[in-house]
Amino acid sequence: MTRTMRVALASLLPVILAASACSPAAQAPRTAATSPAAATGSPTPTPSPSATVESPAVTLEEAAKIVRAILQTDDVVRDQGVESYALTQTRDAQAEITATAFQSAEKPSRYTWGEPTLLVPRMEQDRFPYWFAAVVERRDARGDSRTAVLSFMKQYEYSRWQLGFTSLLYPGTSLPAVTLDPQGYATALATRDDSTAISPHLMAPLHATIAEEGPKGFAASLIAAGPQTTGYFTEVQRVRPDYKRRGFLYDSLFAATAFPIYALRTTDGGAVVLYSLRRTTLREAKAKQATGLVPVPKNVRWAVNGVVVPRMLRLVETQQYVGHVPRKGAAEPATIIGFDGITTGVSFK
Repeated sequence: MTRTMRVALASLLPVILAASACSPAAQAPRTAATSPAAATGSPTPTPSPSATVESPAVTLEEAAKIVRAILQTDDVVRDQGVESYALTQTRDAQAEITATAFQSAEKPSRYTWGEPTLLVPRMEQDRFPYWFAAVVERRDARGDSRTAVLSFMKQYEYSRWQLGFTSLLYPGTSLPAVTLDPQGYATALATRDDSTAISPHLMAPLHATIAEEGPKGFAASLIAAGPQTTGYFTEVQRVRPDYKRRGFLYDSLFAATAFPIYALRTTDGGAVVLYSLRRTTLREAKAKQATGLVPVPKNVRWAVNGVVVPRMLRLVETQQYVGHVPRKGAAEPATIIGFDGITTGVSFK
């Protein structure tokens, strides 16, 4: 660790320690009616109980301090290229994406963050894991701005708070309004909650189904068409014939992950759901003339150090989604309103 890194982290240490201890922040957070989601998965984040006079496990002020500490520290460690410290701040899908950000470039991308809108469920004391979500504008080095949806989790009493999920809303898309109680706390839904058109735990497998089967598949009436749903099916159908003509097998499969699912009740009776998918794409030489010529996409050549491989290339992409599920009995399908993902696994032979 360089002297510059030590000085930078030392300056943030009081903030980091305060956030880890969940001490109240001096500055009140900004809360809003637009939101992302949070629910339960593996491990299962605790759903919100009914309103209680007891102080919530995580207050809005504490959540604001946690967000500031983690995002400020993330910028420092990205600037200094300290992957190990960056990974201590992340978990689940976000840890995979963070590791790849450091390994695939000389220096990972840095971001400027706006003031977060907090979506904090009213959780009971000592019922871990604790979690909450935030919506915040993220600006990159080119000055391009996107609205990010983040989730943070503290798994056990003595665990640190970590960033577990980051997705980006589609340009021009807003989050549906999240239900807030009079004190500004959101209502979390359990993974298997059945009060919405699609239970939160079914969003990922249904999404994987429509991505593979397309507009005529089983899930087509449940999840709306879009670039990361039926669009994937269309992409594979377009690419596969050309690969076959050249002597290659091309296939792309989607699957739910074991990462936590987060869901929050929306004012329309539905929910916003945050979840992850795994996409595995295979390129393999099947004909003799194709051997030695399996193409390597430009974005993963950092892991292969070449433009072709001899026989097989397998790419695993970690994807993070924001979905809006309508109320139970609604005629309209669920919609995907946010996405971010990169290739986090590369194998070849």
